[in-house]
Amino acid sequence: MDELGAVESVGAGGVGGVGNDPGTAGGDSSFGGVVMANGGGPGTANMTSGTSLAVTNGVSGPVAGTGQFVQGGGAGEGSIRLSGASGLSGAEGDSMLGFGGWGRSTTGVGGTSRGYGGGASGAFSLGDANVGTVGGNGMVIVELFS
Repeated sequence: MDELGAVESVGAGGVGGVGNDPGTAGGDSSFGGVVMANGGGPGTANMTSGTSLAVTNGVSGPVAGTGQFVQGGGAGEGSIRLSGASGLSGAEGDSMLGFGGWGRSTTGVGGTSRGYGGGASGAFSLGDANVGTVGGNGMVIVELFS
């Protein structure tokens, strides 16, 4: 029986955005250079500063890859500002093995994801800007049959 080499990499979650800027894309995961799970892109639904009514659209989830077992991810939700004192940040997309961060209506950093591959929610800021939160780490599952 042949042994597998120890060539594997699990991508880290993307870094949360700062101020009105988006975060970064999640890292890629691979196993032996044959299996690849691309990290999801950063959220692009950023709310600009202001005190009047404003909304942003959510972003669609990533499409499934290729191969025998493929699954896409869940979409991120939009955000809404009702006034300079109230609003709701968008919750982020779920993955098949994890849940995205929750939307928040009080000042604070974005909500963290749970499990593997879920997105982190956007921060909510009244006054000084809060930073986003790191998204969930990816995972590669390999099943060997003989």
